[in-house]
Amino acid sequence: MLIKFFTGLFFCLLFSNIIAQQHTDYNYSEEKNIYAQVSNVDIITSTGRSKLSDIYTQTPVIIAFIYTRCTGICSPFLTELSQDISISSKEAKQNFKVLVVSFDTADKIEDMQKLAARYRLENNNHWIFAITPQVDLLCKSVSFYPVWDSIRKQFDHEALLNGINKDGFIVKRLTGISTTNKIQTLIKQLNGAFVASYQLPRNNSLFSCFTYNPSTGEKRISLGLILLIAPFILSLLIVFLIAQIANNQIKNKV
Repeated sequence: MLIKFFTGLFFCLLFSNIIAQQHTDYNYSEEKNIYAQVSNVDIITSTGRSKLSDIYTQTPVIIAFIYTRCTGICSPFLTELSQDISISSKEAKQNFKVLVVSFDTADKIEDMQKLAARYRLENNNHWIFAITPQVDLLCKSVSFYPVWDSIRKQFDHEALLNGINKDGFIVKRLTGISTTNKIQTLIKQLNGAFVASYQLPRNNSLFSCFTYNPSTGEKRISLGLILLIAPFILSLLIVFLIAQIANNQIKNKV
């Protein structure tokens, strides 16, 4: 009986570790840098040179990262985004700009103007196409780290949108090609609308199974998981004690 008890306890702890590992492997990239300040870099557009703050202090900004020589995700990313923005700008009467900025230092403003024309966005008031001489600083401030592949002569990178409010803080990140609903939600949040959502586990969430710190990326088992497995461990302990009492009574009778 003692062997069974410790065997059950072993599998219970193993199950807990598996859950914790799965939680650790979860991709929290959309929680990175939330409410962090975006770097106020210089940007160059078709109208000249200015600061990023010159845009976001006037209206919230959605920053999209691309480069013009991309043969991968940039084209479908911009195609879907332009369609979603077109729908959202008609249905949601909030102020916003979409800043499409190249993270490739080889891109010139003429390349970005050609890209805008390709998508027929050169005269669209919602869109700004730009480059920045401080691309590394901007990318670091939003945790965007493209990797150059010298064999393919292409960047490996994610499709990333950053929603920047009028104070220059990142209020939302979207990775991958987003849906129209997600874009509309992003625009609403940029304009201060309340959007119901599930909160991340926090230190004051006593009965969550895990706690997660989006700033450090640290994950820990919380009280909720302990309470979840406690009945199983307690049941094993009770069975073990009953068995021990029964064995002692049998021995005494003998």
